[in-house]
Amino acid sequence: MVKHWRVDREEKYEIVEKWFLKDLEMIDGKEADTDNPYFDMHFHKVYNMEAYSCASKYTFARTLNSLNAMYLKKDFKIVNFDDTYLNDDSIWSSSNRDFVVVMKVCFYAFSLLCLSLCRLS
Repeated sequence: MVKHWRVDREEKYEIVEKWFLKDLEMIDGKEADTDNPYFDMHFHKVYNMEAYSCASKYTFARTLNSLNAMYLKKDFKIVNFDDTYLNDDSIWSSSNRDFVVVMKVCFYAFSLLCLSLCRLS
C-alpha cells in the first residue's frame, strides 16, 4: 500500500505496507450489483480498501487473478464481483474493445432503423 501526497508541485509516495500474493486468500467486492469502489482484501487480517473507481477495482481484481493464474496457480477466491466484467475474455471487460461494443450497438440501431422503414406488403 502506498501513501500519496503532494508538496507544492511535487508528488510524494511512501510505501506504507507490503503484502505477498501468495498470502492473499480472497478479494471481496462487497456489492456486485452496484457501482462501488470499496473492496476487502483477506490476508491473515482483512483490509478495507477503496479504489479510485469501480472500473479500477475490477482492473485490480483481474490483474491479481491473472498474476495468480500465471505464477501461483493456487485456489484464489474473488467474491461479490460481476463475472461479466471480471473475465478477460468478456467483451465488456477491456477498454481496448470499446470500439467493438460501439460497432455492435450501431449495427443493431441501423438494423432497427432499416426494419422500421421497410414496408410490409
